Amino acid sequence: MITAAFKDYLPFGDLVKILVVCLVAAVVAPSAVSIAIVGLDRREKAAAAHESSATGTALIAVGMLILAVLIGLGLYALFTD
Repeated sequence: MITAAFKDYLPFGDLVKILVVCLVAAVVAPSAVSIAIVGLDRREKAAAAHESSATGTALIAVGMLILAVLIGLGLYALFTD
């Protein structure tokens, strides 16, 4: 019978990298959406008070930018070795 070490079947280093990326994405993506939702709320409150909604718009832009960066990094990782 041929036997091999566990590391021959599952590359531990690659699994750790995958786990770290998944955990980072699981924290960063919902946080970015939360920032954008807070921006929407600030814009709505500013419109009701007839004030400038620049802060709300900036928060929405930051949230969307973070999501776009995550998507770009994911596509980059997908198409490169």
